[in-house]
Amino acid sequence: MPHIVVVTGEPSPSRLASLAIGTGDIDCVYHFALHELLEAVGESGSDDGKEMMAIMVEGKRIRDISDLPLDLAV
Repeated sequence: MPHIVVVTGEPSPSRLASLAIGTGDIDCVYHFALHELLEAVGESGSDDGKEMMAIMVEGKRIRDISDLPLDLAV
């Protein structure tokens, strides 16, 4: 079965969650600036945003774009 991924630069945690968690059709979301996004969400003070991002990262539903070549090699 082919892997279906999305590469994005979306800054909104709620929109990312709709892609990453959504219907389950997408295997993984790769973000081109995930580390910077996590830092920005942390500084924003939004508990909902922090929690949403933590769920996606810990569940491996969203990953940094630098992980994509390594994942393709497997």
